Order: sequence, then structure tokens, then C-alpha cells
Amino acid sequence: MSHSENFTAPTTPPRERDTAIDVLRGLALITITINHITGFTDRMGLVGMQFPTLTLWGFSSAAEIFFVLSGYLVGAVYFAKVKQPSFGGFAAKVWRRAGKLYVYNLALFVALIPLCLASPDLARLGFYSWFFKHEPWSYVEFLLLYVQPYCLEILVTYIVLLATAPLFALLLRLQPFVALVASVGLYWYAHEHIRFNIPGGSPVGDWLWNFNPASWQALFFVAMAAGRWRILDWLRRKTQGNWWLLIAAWALFAGLTVLFLAQTWYGFRIDFVSKIRVGPVRTAHALSVIWAILTLFWMWPRLGRFWLFRQVAIIGSNSLQTFVACVAISYAAGYIWIEHARTHGAYIALCIGSVAVLGLVANGYARWKARAS
Repeated sequence: MSHSENFTAPTTPPRERDTAIDVLRGLALITITINHITGFTDRMGLVGMQFPTLTLWGFSSAAEIFFVLSGYLVGAVYFAKVKQPSFGGFAAKVWRRAGKLYVYNLALFVALIPLCLASPDLARLGFYSWFFKHEPWSYVEFLLLYVQPYCLEILVTYIVLLATAPLFALLLRLQPFVALVASVGLYWYAHEHIRFNIPGGSPVGDWLWNFNPASWQALFFVAMAAGRWRILDWLRRKTQGNWWLLIAAWALFAGLTVLFLAQTWYGFRIDFVSKIRVGPVRTAHALSVIWAILTLFWMWPRLGRFWLFRQVAIIGSNSLQTFVACVAISYAAGYIWIEHARTHGAYIALCIGSVAVLGLVANGYARWKARAS
């Protein structure tokens, strides 16, 4: 199983694609777009209910899905055990990919500057005001990955994980058990020691990265190990026609959803849900979402043929490009709401319109890529 132009995977023939993964990534991108818009409007005092996404009813957001799936695809496409790729070849591929991500991140940063210059409030909320105030040195700090504006932090963390993936891959090949224990051990240490993080990040708060690489690496590297042994291929074969696995997946997801909502109903608080350190409960919820959605489409493959899900799959099939587009769209929607229409109705309309624009961009890129090939 392999995928084209996601955060990590190379181009592969369409017949090898797993539509369920594309749909899952597309849903995650849609969620990220809406959540980023909500991040702007809420901090500007939006009155009224947030646009409903899974984040309102669960412990995790969409970022965890990307790290897990992308890590899996790195293992499945670049480091599959059946192919026995050379270590040098693997390192060259992921480092090239990391370099490409760096260029995309830089291009996105530059593209958003005009919008932030036109809106002081948008610049403040996106942390661009810090760059404007401390230029030119602040731009050097961005190039060094020291400071990151709002919405771009995830790409920077991903670049770091890709750059260090060859080290984990080498240990995974030599001593798989030791590699997994080391990854999980580092995760737990970072989770238990809040200050064990990289200095910098967003220029507010504690000046530490919003996505702690020492914590988030476990989602990526453990999934990479699963990809090396094609665990999802095995799970898909087990799931097709097996109602018990479908029920188990959705029961776990439903149980965690009820637990999340029960915090409001009964006035208690669940620990271990930090986003910075990707707490265990947050991780469990993200994995339950992935498992539930994948089993649904594995059990009923025809779902992927419906027009709506085909559109979602197109969004997810080129996730690097569509992620960059979704951040730009989120900033544009934030600009429109802040400068021209600070109402709840406008917020809802911008969320819906932004998803539609994201779909158009994804379709346009897919057609362009098809013509180019």
C-alpha cells in the first residue's frame, strides 16, 4: 500500500491506493482548515457555537492522524521489510522529502506576509507581528526553525522527524525491539518532564515548541515500524467481512467520546491529554478515530465511490499541497472575518466556503498533475 504526494510518500500507481487512507487524510485536512479558522475567530471574541468538528467531541485533533499515517507510509513505501532497501537509499529519500517540506514551509510563510501586513489583528493572532517588530533577525530565526507562526508549527516538527528518521530506521533494522522501546521511552520521559522540549516555537508563552518532537516522534516512529511490516495490510484483510472488528473499533471510539463529554456532564477532568506532549489519552483517541474510519471503508469499499467521499479522498490524496493550501485559506478566511464581517453567520459561511475552496484547489492540482504525467 502506498500513496502519492502525502507528507512523505512518493508517486505510485492508482491501483495500489487505499481509498480509506485518502478519505481519512481528507477529513483530517478539512478539520484542520475549520479549526484554524476557529482559532482566529475565537481569539477575536466570536460569540456563538463553534463549527462542529470531531475536535469538539474528542480528546485529539487532526494533527495526530497525519503523524501516524505519514509515519506508517514512510515505513511502508521507503523502508518495507519485503523490499530490504539500503540504508543510504532510505536516508537520501527522506532527507530529500524533508528539504521539499522546508521549501514549502518557507513559501507559505512568505505568501502569508501580505495578508498580515494588511491586518494588524491577523498579524497579532498569527504571530507575524513579532516578525515585523524584530526584523530582519526574526526571519533568520524562522529559517533556522527557531520561531514559527500560527499554523506552521506542525510542518516544522514534521521536518525534524523526517530528518531524524534514518537514525530510527538504522536501529529498527538492527534491533527492532530496542528501537521501539527507545521511542516509547523517550516519549514517556518527555511527557513526564514538561521542560524537556526544544526552545523557540511560537513567540508567546513558555517559548517551547507547540509540538514537542520528543513526544510526537513516538506517533511517527512507531507507525513507521508498523509500516515496515505492512500492519495495515494485515488489519485490512482481517477486517473485511469481520463484523466483530468493526464493532470493536466503533465501540472504542464511542467509549472515548462519551468519556470526553462526561467531563462536562459530571464536572471532572481527564489527565494525560496534553497536545504539546501528545498525552496517552489523546493518542488513544486519535488511534481510535483512525481505526474506526478505516474499518468502515474496509468493510464497505463502495462508500469510497460516493461523490462526497471521492471529493474528500481527492483532498487527502495530495496532502502536502492541500495542507499548504488549507493554511493559506484559513488565513484568508480569518482576514475576511476580522476585517469585514465579525458575525457568527459569516464565520459559519467562511468555514463552509473554505472547505469548498479547498476541494476546488485539490481537484485543480490533481488535474494538473494528471496532465503533467
